[in-house]
Amino acid sequence: MLDTIDGLTGESLELDPYLDEFDGRLASLRNAEVWKLERQQVFHQPESESWLAFRDGHRDDSLRFLEDNRASLREQFTELARAGCVLRRTRVVEKPFTTYLLWELHSLHLRAQCGEDIRIISAEPLAAWERERPIPEIVGLGDEVMYRIRYDDQGVLQGGVRFTDRAVITRCRAEVAALHQVGEGLRSYFPREVEGVTLDRERP
Repeated sequence: MLDTIDGLTGESLELDPYLDEFDGRLASLRNAEVWKLERQQVFHQPESESWLAFRDGHRDDSLRFLEDNRASLREQFTELARAGCVLRRTRVVEKPFTTYLLWELHSLHLRAQCGEDIRIISAEPLAAWERERPIPEIVGLGDEVMYRIRYDDQGVLQGGVRFTDRAVITRCRAEVAALHQVGEGLRSYFPREVEGVTLDRERP
């Protein structure tokens, strides 16, 4: 199912409506799982001071900006837990790390410390779905709604495509859950594979 999402009909949402809808649904979610699959190795987050600092070679400043957000993240995950919700993220990682991915792994490590369930997989388990093209980025809120997240060619967030067909959501969620199950927890992966890795300025 993951390899057919790009061809399915959903409701396309521009950036602001997508963010408003997602945030509203997340705030009202109860006793459910938020599940996300991240595939791309390069994104661009111009709104992130930490990412921009890391991209420009200011690693210490970048990590300090991330750390400044720790208390806010802890509160977010505490609120999710009070609502009976958990966030599970499956992150595909290829080596050598891109500049963006190396930064994101630091960001995700902080999120894992604050309560997010993040697991790392290689691209190998995706081979059966990626004979023609990489699978898309998707996020789901329980079994009620799923979004294919849209980005431009530079990896900047553009919006999402909403799906509400329960059969489609159930199958995608099961496939993502299976990938998550075979992944390695970021909290063990990070110190072995990421901590201390230097930035390759030739990578995007």
